[in-house]
Amino acid sequence: MEIASELSSTQQKILDAAVRVFSEKGFAGATTSEIAREAGVAEGTIFRHFGTKKGILQGILLSVVTEFQKSQVIDFLAVSFEKGDAYSLVSIIKKQLNAIQQQLPLLKMLFYEAQFHTEIQEIIVDKIVKPILDLLGQSVEKQEEMGEYRSFDTNMMVVSLLSSLWGYVVWKQIAPEQEILDEEEALIQLLNIWLKGVAVNPHDC
Repeated sequence: MEIASELSSTQQKILDAAVRVFSEKGFAGATTSEIAREAGVAEGTIFRHFGTKKGILQGILLSVVTEFQKSQVIDFLAVSFEKGDAYSLVSIIKKQLNAIQQQLPLLKMLFYEAQFHTEIQEIIVDKIVKPILDLLGQSVEKQEEMGEYRSFDTNMMVVSLLSSLWGYVVWKQIAPEQEILDEEEALIQLLNIWLKGVAVNPHDC
């Protein structure tokens, strides 16, 4: 399936309905008739636009990929890394975290279903994971060459940062009452932990 630059209103309605149904029943437990009923369209309309139930799942993922590519967030993050501009970095991350929180049910559903569908895994890796690792990895390597960062495996450095940020998003979702710091201060502390570690007198292990 190719990434469509623009979805029709009917296609978008079907995908939105599918996200709700898949989130509630899982991909395996959902039927196209349920999705059609939720979307308020005939079941044949679904087949005409997406072919199969798996085509709907791929359509959901590809619409996410398209929005991710349009956002250019990784380009902005990479530039902020290279400039060492912490405030710009926090501002960009904060904006994107808000967007991620709004789409969290969709993202959780996609990541869950990716365990069972190789083609979904491949799209996530090729269109989202690799571009993130490649572009942010280049920025990290430049900082290493300038002596600003210690020399570690580049992918692990990027993964450790993104894992911290994703963990923060999930933590906010499941335990909001435990959040003491405001979001900006929390992000600044996360970045400082990533940049400087937690040891008072850090030394190589």
